[in-house]
Amino acid sequence: MPTQEQNEANPGFLAEQEQAYQAYALALRKDCQPDSAIEEEAFERYAWASFQAKRARKLELLAESRSCSNPGDASLFSHWERTLKIANLQERRAGRAFKELRQLQKDRFAAYEVYAELCAMGREVEIPKSLPITELRKSNLQRTNPNYLAQFLLYQTEEVQEAAEQMRKDSEAASKPF
Repeated sequence: MPTQEQNEANPGFLAEQEQAYQAYALALRKDCQPDSAIEEEAFERYAWASFQAKRARKLELLAESRSCSNPGDASLFSHWERTLKIANLQERRAGRAFKELRQLQKDRFAAYEVYAELCAMGREVEIPKSLPITELRKSNLQRTNPNYLAQFLLYQTEEVQEAAEQMRKDSEAASKPF
């Protein structure tokens, strides 16, 4: 990794790195296809951390070769250890961001199924992007189909709650003796 003085002496280095990152992020974007702002945020964290992990692995190889070529130099070995830790940190960051992105995408596709059920019922209810639909579907195995979740979301609307309350009152009034 170049120092500040090296960056000032070679101003094109940062531009090269920015271009390399943009090309890398574009290739990842084609594969990941983030769809919402929240997915975009997770994607950006993933792209940046994985790009940094690639760079750190290159530095790790360089530090390893320098340390192995001069085994008596403790500072080179220490430098190698630090770059190894940085590479591992970036890989963990990339892994966590990728896991989060995949979970958001699973939720998006599960939400499509629930939304389709809502549309089949003749209702359009906006499903929040942050709602963990996949987890809701896994939480109770007897109520995991999209139709159940669609009904659940539909019952959360104010109009349906008012209608249910009116039906309850009508039922109570009808069951009272005269």
